[in-house]
Amino acid sequence: MPDEVVSFHDAIEATEGGNRALLIGNGFSIDYFSYQNLREAADLAEGSPIKALFDALDTVDFEAVIRALEDAIVVEQAYGNQDHADELERDAQAVREALVKAVNATHPAHRDELTFKYESADAFIGHFGTIFTLNYDLLLYWVNLHKERLNDGFGLGKVSPSGRFRGPFKQDAYCHIFNLHGGLHLFQNRQDEVYKAQHTKEGVIATISRTIVEEKRLPLYVAEGSSVAKARKIFASPYLRHCFGKLREQTGHIFVFGHSADNNDAHIYHAIFGNENIDCVWFGIYRPDPAKIREADAKLSRFSKLEGSKVSYKFFDAETARVWDGPPEE
Repeated sequence: MPDEVVSFHDAIEATEGGNRALLIGNGFSIDYFSYQNLREAADLAEGSPIKALFDALDTVDFEAVIRALEDAIVVEQAYGNQDHADELERDAQAVREALVKAVNATHPAHRDELTFKYESADAFIGHFGTIFTLNYDLLLYWVNLHKERLNDGFGLGKVSPSGRFRGPFKQDAYCHIFNLHGGLHLFQNRQDEVYKAQHTKEGVIATISRTIVEEKRLPLYVAEGSSVAKARKIFASPYLRHCFGKLREQTGHIFVFGHSADNNDAHIYHAIFGNENIDCVWFGIYRPDPAKIREADAKLSRFSKLEGSKVSYKFFDAETARVWDGPPEE
């Protein structure tokens, strides 16, 4: 177990001159976006077939439910049950609209709502040359727009005639932000090309909502519950697979902020501790106490042992990073 928990400022000083990457989880966005309540915010009626289908599939993934409905439509049409096929199509559209409702209910509607917060958040990400995110909200996207410190790989893409999308993502473009689990602003076409929703006057959320409801296309994001299921979806998408590959190739120090290192993201920690080019993992603990330190140590130690890893890890006090309320504490 590491000897002590240091402040974020001390951790940054200790890694000065080295290559630093950041891995962020839900804790980065928890004050402004709720992942746990996304399905609840969809307000699916109790006892409805749609709610029952979510339960039967044991998922919070809207795409999985829509895909099941669309597959069933094909079956019903083949058996000549057009009336039931039409009903299923209406339900599929209702699920798309439920996702839009959930996103709008759990997410700030526009970047300008948080303008007063971006200075401190930008100062935080400014310590890192590469960012890996497990979040699919827009907070990091919006923060990076403040000074556009980091490239996201869409710079070689073209802006669509509507001005609402840029892409496709190019693997040879400059890229420092990797969306390991996709994002609400990312859409993948049938050719597996990924496009990014642009920040426009009407807002990115409006573009996302329109694309889901009118074009019947869902964002590319990983909502599966288990690590195995998440990894399966990652490797099914060239974009997500590329992002994950970059995590495996990362060098230097990795700071983990706002993540619990639970088994449902084991694929992430296997990639980190299985990477011999990592010097140290700096794991953030929010308001650390002996119990939290022991718990974090047990989790990281387990991943390290499973990989036979020589990668060391240390702890820092995540609260001292002051991501959303001012410059990091000295």
